[in-house]
Amino acid sequence: MGIDETGEIEDTFRSKRNDVRASAIKALLRLLEPLTGFVIDAGLSTKELHSILRQAAVRSVASRQLEVSRRINISGIAAATGIPRSEISRILKSSETNEERPVDHQQKSTNRILAAWHEEPKFTDANGQPADLKLYGRGATFESLARRHGRGIPTRALLDELVRARAVKVLSSQKIRAKAPLAVHRGMSPQVIKAFGDRATELLSAMLTNMREPENPQFIANVSGCVLAPRALPLFRKEVSSKSAEFLADVGESLMQEPRKRRGVNLSNTVSVTIYYHESPRKENDERFSKKRRRNFRRK
Repeated sequence: MGIDETGEIEDTFRSKRNDVRASAIKALLRLLEPLTGFVIDAGLSTKELHSILRQAAVRSVASRQLEVSRRINISGIAAATGIPRSEISRILKSSETNEERPVDHQQKSTNRILAAWHEEPKFTDANGQPADLKLYGRGATFESLARRHGRGIPTRALLDELVRARAVKVLSSQKIRAKAPLAVHRGMSPQVIKAFGDRATELLSAMLTNMREPENPQFIANVSGCVLAPRALPLFRKEVSSKSAEFLADVGESLMQEPRKRRGVNLSNTVSVTIYYHESPRKENDERFSKKRRRNFRRK
């Protein structure tokens, strides 16, 4: 093999590696945009997301190690993730003890403000509830609360975000009233979040398995590209729901019958079938999100 041939192979390898990295970055950006939206709607911060990502990376590599051996190699995890060994040890220890470490210092500014508003005596009333605060002025005001816990973010920007999240209400007297202890989307609940985590994990796991083991793929089918008029969507949704319910009922019956055919056999695999339906975001203007004129406030 000549020098030119060797150089050509190296260039091809380098090009393929760069293509994989570039494609992975683009895919992650698209994936993380809706995921980051979920993070914000759930009242978490990007710092908390970063901390959770590091925990997940450690646990993922540790699980892979246990698949091929009976021990976890902390140095191997550090080599694969770039996370310091001391942090890896802490994460693994907290996983074993189910310890939930406090991450209050990582909270986003709006939730730090709401927490202080509900807990600090200076900003609560005689009953220990968040007091209605003047926006500006001396003493216990929303402005002083924002300066103390907003980490340099302008008072008006924090107020606008809390209003957008429906966590506070601006009264006619230019006072601010707290409506919620956390700035979370009103559609969020523990049950909804758990269902999201379960379904998203199953779908992503199946797709990743197909990439890693193309010779033995898990079944994923997709139909898309048809453009429907908005007036036809309700009928289409109803049809999809009806046919999906019938299909899942048949599959469920098959899953219930299968163990009976194989009595005495230790079955360890859990099988789950999910039907996924998606619509592209609506582009027309929605009255709920129509632009409103920003109200100006004056210092008294």
